[in-house]
Amino acid sequence: MSGKRLHSFRILSQILSFVLFMYLFVQAVYLNGSPLPSDLFYRLDPLIAATAMLAGRALKAGLLYALITLLAALVFGRVWCGWLCPFGSLLEWFSPKSHGKSVPSGWRTVKYLLFFILIFAAVFGNQTLAFMDPISILTRSMTAVIWPAVRFLVYGLESFLYKFEFLWPLLDSFDRSILLPLFQGIESVFIAALPIFIFFSVILALNWVAERFWCRYLCPLGGMLGQVSRLSIFRRQVGEACTDCGLCARICPTGTIDPSKAYASDPAECTVCYDCVNACPVQAISFAPQLPGWKMAEVQPYDPDKRQTLLIMAGTLGGLALTGIEPVRRRQPDRLLRPPGARLTEFTSVCMRCGECVRVCPTQGLQPSLLEGGWQNIYTPHLVPRLGYCSYTCTACIQTCPTGAIPPLSIEEKQKTPIGLASINTDRCLPWAYQTICSVCEEMCPLPEKAINLIDEEVTAADGSLMILKKPVVNRELCIGCGICEYHCPAGGEAAIQVHTLPEQDVYIQGI
Repeated sequence: MSGKRLHSFRILSQILSFVLFMYLFVQAVYLNGSPLPSDLFYRLDPLIAATAMLAGRALKAGLLYALITLLAALVFGRVWCGWLCPFGSLLEWFSPKSHGKSVPSGWRTVKYLLFFILIFAAVFGNQTLAFMDPISILTRSMTAVIWPAVRFLVYGLESFLYKFEFLWPLLDSFDRSILLPLFQGIESVFIAALPIFIFFSVILALNWVAERFWCRYLCPLGGMLGQVSRLSIFRRQVGEACTDCGLCARICPTGTIDPSKAYASDPAECTVCYDCVNACPVQAISFAPQLPGWKMAEVQPYDPDKRQTLLIMAGTLGGLALTGIEPVRRRQPDRLLRPPGARLTEFTSVCMRCGECVRVCPTQGLQPSLLEGGWQNIYTPHLVPRLGYCSYTCTACIQTCPTGAIPPLSIEEKQKTPIGLASINTDRCLPWAYQTICSVCEEMCPLPEKAINLIDEEVTAADGSLMILKKPVVNRELCIGCGICEYHCPAGGEAAIQVHTLPEQDVYIQGI
């Protein structure tokens, strides 16, 4: 196949890959609604596979798909970055095509150092910087910012169009067949939406500094695949027909073609985009196998040396030590409620901050945290019952977690696994503080044997007469901390009943 055809095929591959990502993103809320796993791109991500298995000290079969990506890099180079990565494709499409080279090439070192930091930290069970994985960034940004914003705009336009009566049949059909499957009727609200939006916007804006700035200088997955691609069999080469026009160097999206070296390129930086092949007027560029004279690609000035690697290792250890000595109230606040079963695993060590569980939570109670639990818990999911509760009959987050940070509990086990414990603030509770009849928390409790009971207490009414008032109390032995009582509490603002984290000794599955 000619280079020009391969260039066209690459563009088609990017489009299909991004469409597949969006399809899986939408289908994730249906759980088994797709023949493909909703976490397919995570399974193909070797950075997630490596760090999750190192940090979790376990081999995870679902992540072994990542070997396909590594094998492709060993044979063809960074084809993942140029052909399949949905985030890389998005950055390429939203690039001004300025081909600026104002950034020193030494900045390329950063992505390799970030990769080493992630690996070193994972060895010690820390995944704090896992949020920098490109698939995680895209999923998190789509979940918390882009998709809710699109929903808001679409429903706003639909509301305006409903003012025209002749459009009602068409809009009703559109709402049933398209909007409901896409948005599930859920009005998403995410506490961390603004910082997630800023982070995503900064990455996009950096394209105006240099095309695909993130991919060139910052992406830790790109750093990992770059290291592997130094061993690749197929590499870019320039033939004798080259006329020294310099066009290839000017259009290279990663700026890796060096005119001073006869327009050679670094296999670790080349994303096999075929732009140069497509543009070459004399067809002097090809991607050919290096056999039988194969050898490792030469070391570049921006490749980390031993001294830098040792410094990064020392710095990583120092950073881990600092996060480890944060006050316990900072690392384990009493309102940092984890998904069901998360307390049965080394959650913070295995969680990739990917946002898949946040995406599929039907009540939107799961939220990406910021600094509620200190630096080491950034972007990990936690339940905010006032926004949404943990549904008693739902295992969506369990089914979609790609790394096993949320363990694979059955629905029966999940219903017996406490994630917290409700407690009543008698200074705010309507029956306790204001002698007002209310039993919402008891009524909403989903357990067959209610974890909230109503006790009779004789009180003096406003007219001076005696009356029996039912007041709620929490049965500690039954409560699983689902948060539905807090969600439905009619007290304005802060709920009168709140779910708090359990003491460490209370990690158990009821009745098991």
